[in-house]
Amino acid sequence: MKWPTRFHWEIAARQALDPGLGLSAFLSKLSIVGMLIAVSLLLAALSVMNGFEREMRVRILNLVPHVTVRGFAMDSEWQQVADELEPIESVTRHSQFSDIDAFFTIRGEARVVRLIIADSSALNGLESYITPTSERISSDELILGGALAEELNLRVGDVVSVLLSGGTGRKTLIPRNLKLVATLNSETEIDRYFAFSGQGMNTTQALANKAHAITLADPLQARVFAATLRQTLSSQFWVSNWTESQGNLYQAIQLSRQVVSLMLASLLLIAIFNIVTSLVLVASDRSASSAMLRAMGASRGDISTIFVIQGTIIGVGGATLGALLGVVLAVSAPYLVSLVESLQGAALLDTRVYPLAYVPVDLRLRDFILVPSLAFVLSVISCAVPAITASRLPISQGLMQSR
Repeated sequence: MKWPTRFHWEIAARQALDPGLGLSAFLSKLSIVGMLIAVSLLLAALSVMNGFEREMRVRILNLVPHVTVRGFAMDSEWQQVADELEPIESVTRHSQFSDIDAFFTIRGEARVVRLIIADSSALNGLESYITPTSERISSDELILGGALAEELNLRVGDVVSVLLSGGTGRKTLIPRNLKLVATLNSETEIDRYFAFSGQGMNTTQALANKAHAITLADPLQARVFAATLRQTLSSQFWVSNWTESQGNLYQAIQLSRQVVSLMLASLLLIAIFNIVTSLVLVASDRSASSAMLRAMGASRGDISTIFVIQGTIIGVGGATLGALLGVVLAVSAPYLVSLVESLQGAALLDTRVYPLAYVPVDLRLRDFILVPSLAFVLSVISCAVPAITASRLPISQGLMQSR
């Protein structure tokens, strides 16, 4: 293969982009379209899966404790746990809370939920999702997840009759009336079971299970942090982390991303095979022209160079246009989903099935460089067989086909 010159570029461009109805140009344009579709779909799908992964870390894991310490201990021992956590730099916030089974009844609807009882400071980090905002939650006030409040036909200002159970050996039910003062609307599955009330229920707190919630700077270090903390605390405490409750969800997102990427990567490989097939057909269709060029003095290297440049044009066109269309598809995905939901009158993403009620998108420069570059390299490599086939065609055989 020779270093490409203007002669090679002009012939290759004519074979690939001829506006006429020639078979060579038609197959080349078809190959560009195939690569464009494969690259754009792969980039759009990766952006959506990246969005789910990002929201899992940034939103969902910000709404739940990364590490939870439970145990049967005195207040002084719980204070000791808090003192040990205070100097650790990886701990961004921590707070003590209690939780208790609660039976909600309102307007004929009933639901058993796990009610969290804590100081208002435990809501730090959740303020942007709470409507209306509340600086302080008292013991007779309640915050529910938006989806849970909707299922119970509750609105802000309603009073809920609640039966609280301590879950101890001797079952004790305590009636309470709690006023709904705000709802949590995070558009995640947490909205279906979140229930929070302020401290001050003296009798209730005596029955509730005490615990300590810990939030880390890096949620993915929760398992290691929990193992280390488990070794430092006494035997009456036990430690859990978010991977035990939300870990399956995170792994499912990772697995879905890998499966989708594998499927769309297969589509990219099919597009590459399409380029090989197209160029082989082009080599057969242009055999007479190649033979004439050979008869006029062109070498085998010139013919190989022309077909490699043609494959390069296909690769550059498909990869570049695919990247641009991938950006458009990724950015448009949330609006397309909203449009489909409005047309069919039902939500496509339900938090009873999916972790989020919306389509997140995270455009990453690395993906938009790696995928088109890989597609381009594969398209250039795929030119080898057609280029060698075209260059080795005997001149006499090609001239005979021109008759």
